[in-house]
Amino acid sequence: MLTSVFEIRKKIIEGYGQYEYIVVPVFKFAVAFLLILTINKHIGFNQGLTNQLLDVIIALICTLVPVNFMAAIMVVLVLAHLYTLSLETMIVSAVIFLLMFLLYFRFSPKDTIMILLLPLAFVCHVEYAIPVAAGLLCTPGSAVGVGFGVVIVKYLAFVEQNKAVLGNSEIGPATVDNFRNIIDSLLQNRAMWILAAAFAAAVIVVFFIRRLETAHSWTIAIIAGNVMMLFVLLFGDMQYDTNLELAKVFLGVALSLIIEFLVEFFCFMVDYTRIESVQFEDDDYYYYVKAVPKVTVSDSLRTVKTISTSEKSGASFLEQFGRKTKETGAESNE
Repeated sequence: MLTSVFEIRKKIIEGYGQYEYIVVPVFKFAVAFLLILTINKHIGFNQGLTNQLLDVIIALICTLVPVNFMAAIMVVLVLAHLYTLSLETMIVSAVIFLLMFLLYFRFSPKDTIMILLLPLAFVCHVEYAIPVAAGLLCTPGSAVGVGFGVVIVKYLAFVEQNKAVLGNSEIGPATVDNFRNIIDSLLQNRAMWILAAAFAAAVIVVFFIRRLETAHSWTIAIIAGNVMMLFVLLFGDMQYDTNLELAKVFLGVALSLIIEFLVEFFCFMVDYTRIESVQFEDDDYYYYVKAVPKVTVSDSLRTVKTISTSEKSGASFLEQFGRKTKETGAESNE
C-alpha cells in the first residue's frame, strides 16, 4: 500500500516536471481568477470591474507576467474598488500596501505567492496552513508578508461590514471622521494583531525547526508551528478578550494540517532508516557529513502477455510446418 502511494507521488512529480509549462500558467490563471472573484464578491463597489469577460482577460494577463506583477494587478483592482466607495478607504489601503512593499517585497520578493493565497485560504477556512507552508518552503521574511496579509484581509472585511458608513464620498467634516474611524478600527482590532502575530511567530518557528539536523525535522516543525499559533491565539484571547471561537479555530487547524502534511509529502520525503555518515578530507579540512537519502521507488516493470486462440492455432501451425519441413529434408537426403 505504502509503495503504491510513493509511486503515485513519483508520477505526479514527474508529470509536473514534464508539463510544467502547462501546469504553472493554469495555476496562475486559477489563483488570479479566484482572487478577482473574491474581490468582486466582498468589495466589488466598482460595477465596471465586475464584468466576467473583463475578469477572464485580467486573469489571462496574470498568467503572462511574474507573480509580483500579478500581486500589483490585484492591488490596483482593490484600490479601484475602494476609491469607488470612498477616498479615505483607498488612501489607508494604499498606505498599507506601500508599507508591505517597502518592508517585504524589497527583501523577500519570491514569497509573494503566499500572500496571494492567503485571502483564498481565509475563504476556504484553511488560513492556518499558509504560515506553516511559508515556514517550510520560504524564508523568515515571509513572517512580515503573512502578517501584512492578515492586516489587509481584516481591513477589507471591516470595509465590507461598514460600507454604509464609509461610503460618503463628499469631502468635508465626514472625511476626517472616516479617517479617524478607519485608523481606530485598525489600531484597536486586537484580534487582528494577535492573529498576525501568531502567523508571524509560526513562520519563524517552522523555518528554524525544519532546518535542524534532527530526524523528522519537518514533521516536528509542522506540529510546533501549529502549537505556536494556538498558544499565541489562546494567550491573546485570555489577555485581551478577543472572543476567540475555539471550535472554529481547532477545526481550521485540523483542516490545515492536511494541507501541511501534503506539502511535506511532496516536497520533503526522506528515509531516516538509511542514514549514512560520510567522512572525507582535503588539504585544509576534515569533513563529517550525515547523508539522509530521499525516498525513491523503482518502477515495477511487469509484462503480461495474453495468447489468444488464434495465436495458439498459428503457433501450432508453425510448429507442424516446421516438423514437416524437417521430415521432407530428411527424406531428400536419404
